[in-house]
Formats: sequence, C-alpha cells, structure tokens
Amino acid sequence: MKKFLSLMGISLLALMLAVPAFAADKPITVNINGSNVAFTAGSPYLKNNSVLVPFRVIFEKLGLKVLWDAKTGTVTGTSSNLEVTLKIGSNRATVNGLVKKLATAPVSSQGTTYIPLRFVAEATGGSAIWDKTSKSVTILTSVDTAKDEKEITDLIHLSNEYLNSENAAGYYSLVVHHSDQTESIDNMKEYFKSYDMVNTIESMDILSIQGNEAIVHTVEKSVRKGGRYLPDAQVEYLNTLVRKNGVWKIESSESQDSTVLLTPEQGKTAAVLPDHDAAAIKDSLSKYYAARNAKDIDGLIAQTTYGKDHEAALKENLTEYFKGYNLVYTLNSSNVFYYSADEAAVYVEYTIKEADSAESQTQSSVYVFSKSSGGLWTVDDSYLMGSNTSN
Repeated sequence: MKKFLSLMGISLLALMLAVPAFAADKPITVNINGSNVAFTAGSPYLKNNSVLVPFRVIFEKLGLKVLWDAKTGTVTGTSSNLEVTLKIGSNRATVNGLVKKLATAPVSSQGTTYIPLRFVAEATGGSAIWDKTSKSVTILTSVDTAKDEKEITDLIHLSNEYLNSENAAGYYSLVVHHSDQTESIDNMKEYFKSYDMVNTIESMDILSIQGNEAIVHTVEKSVRKGGRYLPDAQVEYLNTLVRKNGVWKIESSESQDSTVLLTPEQGKTAAVLPDHDAAAIKDSLSKYYAARNAKDIDGLIAQTTYGKDHEAALKENLTEYFKGYNLVYTLNSSNVFYYSADEAAVYVEYTIKEADSAESQTQSSVYVFSKSSGGLWTVDDSYLMGSNTSN
C-alpha cells in the first residue's frame, strides 16, 4: 500500500511543511547493514553532492585493512580480492589497478582524511542510499545467493506487472498482510480508476539477504498515460522482503527519493485554457502564498482540497510549523502547462527567505489544481522540483 500511495508523488502536506536547507542543519548519519557507524575522528559532511567521511572507520567496517602513506597522502584499503587506493586532492582512484574518476576528491581537514562514501561502498560491492530528508546514508553489502536472488527478482517484477495491469488483488497477494486486505485492495482499485500510469523498473539491486529477510533497492520511473494528472517521476525505493513458509513476500516499499521528470522549459509552455479559468487559478495561487506569509491557517486550508477528514491534523501540523519557522515566500512566476475542464497543473517558481537572516532559497514546484462543482479552483496536490540556496 505504501508503494501504491508513493506513486502519487509528494503530498500537499509534505510540501507545505517542507523546510529549506538553510533552516534545518541535521548531522549526517551512516548505517552499515543495520548498524550505525560512530565517527570519532571527525563528522561526515556534504560537499558537491557527495558525502565525505573519515576513511579509517569506513574501511574497517567494510572489511578492509587500512594502509596510510602520510608522505604521499594516499590511503589504501585491501582485502583478499580487493585493493582500493585514493589520494588527497586527486579525483582519480584505483580499484584493483583500474583507474576510476571521483565526483569529489578526498580531503584532509584538521588531521583527518575524508573520502567519498558512495565510491568506497560501491567499490566493495555494496550500495549507498542517501536520504536527503533525514540526512542519512544506508550502506548494504551485496550477497551471492543465486536461488534467492532469482526468486526476489521475479517477485519485484511480478509486483510491477500487477501494478501496470491494474490487478490490485494480484499485487496484494504478494504483500505480507497482518489483517484483512479488502480495504487496501479497494483503495488501489479507486486509484486505478482515477490515474493511468505506467511504471518501469530502471534498475534493481539486491543489497542484502540475511536469513529470511532481504533488502532491495529499485529505481523506478512512473509515466502518465491518461486519467487525472500526476507528473512523470523517477522514484528510488528501499524494499523490505521477508520469507514466509518458504515464499518471498513484500513487507514494505519505502520511497527514499523522488524526482519530478518535468523540465523548466516544459513547465513554462503554456496550455490553452479559458481566460476566466486562468485568472481564477492565478488568484487562488496568490491567495495561497499570501496565507502562508500571514501564517493564516484557515486561509491556507481554504485554498486547498485536502479534505475535511484531514483538517484537524493539518491545522495541528501547520500550527507547529509556523511556530518553528519564520519564512517569507515570494511568488516569482507561474504558468498553467496542463489543463482539462476540472483540473490544471501549474509550474511555479518562488523564493523563500528566512525572516531573521539574509539567506534565501529559490524553488520550483508543480501545483495541481482541481475545480469544484461551484467553479472554485483550489490546490489539490503539489510536487517539489528543485531548489537553490543563496545569500
């Protein structure tokens, strides 16, 4: 069910409560095969979209013997069948004698050498998954169990086939259930009635098989073919599988990262729509941002179709959010790039500024509007596309 829901993108609530990078500075954590790594020589940090970590503890946790040449600034990790060498300041590394290019070179800081974590994890046969929300890296080592790998691969592909053929009962027959699945199946059927998406598995890595549990990382692409609007997206999933009575089942599928596959050029291409609808959508969007700046919770909810059933929880979350953050939003531009009689998708560029500092962040998002029977356009959902922080 979680995977089915995640196909619908980032929820409106998640975007409404999103905190800009400069407003929340969490320490980066690293987890290897379920165990957190303690760093005593220095803290992991992000540089050029790469997580850098002190080399010694990571090499040792990944089963490598450490060799350090202070004269040349070279660190080498070795095992029975592997030799990995990196040098401070060089964007070239070697793996068993083969030269590899690094996205970020190793760095020396306050007596500690930092190396790019993903490179070392993948060089040792594992995989590193970055969760930008929690600022955590999960590393899982690969395994070589052919029979289990085939069964797991077949299971993931079959679940995807059931999604694309809109077979809700078939999909949930592959999922571990602790209670009656009727409601979950019915909810998925309702989703299929509204949305027509085709999902493809771009890549799949079996990260670990330990006893009766397996972890599988997939990168999947969801493309709209019809129905109500959802943006095309690429989503990374971390799937937990368990073996029940000798059969592998899906325990959970958690979205780790999602990228909207819409370029700014596509978002800025104007759809054809009546002038009165264009004006109404623009007015609703302006009121939405005005309510955010005024911290007007009722006014903000009035511009959405989040639903009466969720209103109390939404008010509580927004109250806490506005207490914790003092942000000012400036709507820079908007364009309706998709339109139907009762639905529209709007590409929006805006700036967020922290009221108590000079830092600001530009962001782009897609807002999906729906039109009520009374002709009122309100925000139905939203999807964050990208951001850039500046002073």
